[in-house]
Amino acid sequence: MSRIDLVKAAVDEQLDDSYDLLAMRILFPPDRPEVEIKQEIKDLYVYPERLKTGYRDEWRAIATRALFRNAFGDHWRSDEDNLDRYLSFLREQAIPRCVHENIDLFRMLGEVLAIVRSDNAIAFPDPKRRALMKIIWPEKGSR
Repeated sequence: MSRIDLVKAAVDEQLDDSYDLLAMRILFPPDRPEVEIKQEIKDLYVYPERLKTGYRDEWRAIATRALFRNAFGDHWRSDEDNLDRYLSFLREQAIPRCVHENIDLFRMLGEVLAIVRSDNAIAFPDPKRRALMKIIWPEKGSR
């Protein structure tokens, strides 16, 4: 199995949780982020579907790149052993520290996940939702 196949399988099996993916996004930020991570999480309150589509795909790609670039440093070990050791480091040290240092972002993500999983949450089509949201919660200074 090639390295990229190992990495993709690891992301699928071990880093597919939204909290883990958020931690990977924080630990390995894109070179030129279009939106700050705090704003991305805030946007999920209004557009929770982004968690299943755009953000999740972006965060999975970040996790894949990070593992591919960083997990294979010990050349005398097998690729599988290198990847296992790096994943252990992430799970035992890096991700818990990231959660601790960014607890507010993880709490907001938890709230969004609770809303998404709620039986009484209704998603409106995008253009109509924006119009309705402006009526319900007008932006400050727009009157």
